[in-house]
Amino acid sequence: MIQLTINPKEIDKLFSEIDLKISGLKTLISSSSASEIAKAAFTLTGERFVLAVDRFSISNPKRMHHVYEWKRTGRSNARLFVLERESILSGSLGINVSFMPSRTPVPIPAELLSPGPTGKSVTSKTIFRDKAKVMEEGKPIQFAAKKIITFLGTNGQVFLQPGTMVTILNPGGIQVRNSFQQFMLEWYQANSESIMKSSGLYERIAYDVANVLNTTGAGMKEVNIAVKNAASLYSQERVAIK
Repeated sequence: MIQLTINPKEIDKLFSEIDLKISGLKTLISSSSASEIAKAAFTLTGERFVLAVDRFSISNPKRMHHVYEWKRTGRSNARLFVLERESILSGSLGINVSFMPSRTPVPIPAELLSPGPTGKSVTSKTIFRDKAKVMEEGKPIQFAAKKIITFLGTNGQVFLQPGTMVTILNPGGIQVRNSFQQFMLEWYQANSESIMKSSGLYERIAYDVANVLNTTGAGMKEVNIAVKNAASLYSQERVAIK
């Protein structure tokens, strides 16, 4: 008869290795892994979102013209908005929107470019720097004219003398108020989950973690690195998208 005796040290090594693998797997549901995935989610969804804004703006210019430079609604190189990655806490991602200053002059109606009875025409150009922010908020604005202001009213050309108080009740039109924020909320609710599922991120993490855990001695630290590296391929460490 043959009698085999198992070395207790080998059993201890086996248990230690199993503990390492279990701790590594638990890392997948840790706050650190969730934060790395959230960073990737910002980039994956954000890149899709800005393109969706462009498409929506082209078909709905009255609602979205304010977040682009004048007469360039829907063009990617004329955007006046930027997505910013804010706080990340246990996988909960905060996304903020900032509106950039406009750099192009307010368009002058063709009728005002032609000389009037006095032989004068409108030549002064004004830049409405905060057009996106002001129009999105939709609050009435008031200011005192610093020089003669002229515009086309319902009954023809109107002139306002310097010092005249000017009130604009609906800057940008009644349709633009909170229109960007509303579109953003609705879009993310409808699309973020499907984008993440189809991105391939989860499959990439599972593949890389399985490979790493197939190595003797690999555990929590190695899984953390694998998740971070996999997620960074998708996040590209971006903190802003415009």
